[in-house]
Amino acid sequence: MFPERSAIVEAQRITALHHRAFGDLTRADAVVMGNWLRDESASISEWEPLFIHLTVTGRCNSRCKGCINTDVTSLGATGILSASVVREVEETNPERDSKAIESLSLNHPDSDVILCLYGGEPLLAADRISELTGLLDRTSLGKRLRYLIYTNGELIRSSLERYPELMKSIWLYALGIDGGEKQHNEIRRGTNLSRIIENLEALKEAREGSVLMWSTLREEQSLTDCFRQFMSLHERGLVEHFFWHWIETREGFRSFPAYAERYEEELRLIMDEYLQSLAQGRLLPIAHVNELIIYLLTGLSRGTTACAVEQSKNYDIMGGAIHACADLPPEYRIGDIEDDGTLHLRDHSLQELADYKNPLGCFHCGIHPYCGGRCPVQALTGSPDRLVQYCQLMRIHVGVVQQYMDRIAPELGKMGMTAQKIYDLSAYIAQFTDVTP
Repeated sequence: MFPERSAIVEAQRITALHHRAFGDLTRADAVVMGNWLRDESASISEWEPLFIHLTVTGRCNSRCKGCINTDVTSLGATGILSASVVREVEETNPERDSKAIESLSLNHPDSDVILCLYGGEPLLAADRISELTGLLDRTSLGKRLRYLIYTNGELIRSSLERYPELMKSIWLYALGIDGGEKQHNEIRRGTNLSRIIENLEALKEAREGSVLMWSTLREEQSLTDCFRQFMSLHERGLVEHFFWHWIETREGFRSFPAYAERYEEELRLIMDEYLQSLAQGRLLPIAHVNELIIYLLTGLSRGTTACAVEQSKNYDIMGGAIHACADLPPEYRIGDIEDDGTLHLRDHSLQELADYKNPLGCFHCGIHPYCGGRCPVQALTGSPDRLVQYCQLMRIHVGVVQQYMDRIAPELGKMGMTAQKIYDLSAYIAQFTDVTP
């Protein structure tokens, strides 16, 4: 049986949204995931590479509203905002960090390795990335190693001109675009969308990898605007994948009922278009929606938080130190790297990072198989109010997509689109994002 509400909801007396179809959205059983294949043996083969994140530089030219590096990462255990840790971090030392990356990779000899180049804006230090990848390409890692870069897209053309081989070698560009020209430029104030699109056009002629458009939703932003921008770029062959998520921040929504209603309306518009696309024989490459559809088809359960940080399998290298996650407060440091690249990893358990799931009631929640408790960063550094607001939004998100499944499943069947094909074409990308919105 599902408990009615979590301990956090009861203790904080958080206001519940009452949905016309799902009822009280703070209840654990407001939305319960089904299984559209009705096959208990249904499963998919998932790609599970080793993730190594490297903070290349703390410098950034985006000036994004609500930057996580100052709103979340710099919050220590006291919850007091300190000087920005990421912005002041030492830039990557290619000689040192390449040896550390090689050593970490050799500890996992049977895994593909994804080196995720992170910032700040990594291309502000493209010279260091070029030196780093040149050193790594001469190691024994070979084809096991792929490069992913998180970028705002402003410096793509200039980097192409200076480091063409580097840019060609990037396997996935995760590009932050937050809507059309007006909305994007107002949010990412140091960037210009028209210039970014020009850069994408230049990149299209040179790249061998793919581009993921990643939108970060703030309360005042339109998801529809982000989706329309994705469709425009996708139809021009400038981006291949799409993902959106809600920004991690401490404060609750100013007008949560209004935002939740608008989010649902915009999500339904996207799902209507998703269904129309299926009827035309095309799978829209919205990574996290396709992953959710796989979960609804097969009854798959994530089994961890969205990023699985508590399993201690990923490494985030930042300024000669190794962290559990670059977005967590600095006390979660798990190791150090000497100047010659020698690693010192501490014996550590990160299970406590998922302890918030007990008072939140995650293990009794009807959408926990997909959500997994969402993001520990938000749980550890955000307010209970914001956290439970995200729980309610997640139930809307899953519940709305589930309402389309009686129409989606037959269309997938007509296309011969199995859960495995959905994964191989699109959903595998979700693991390189924040996974759930």
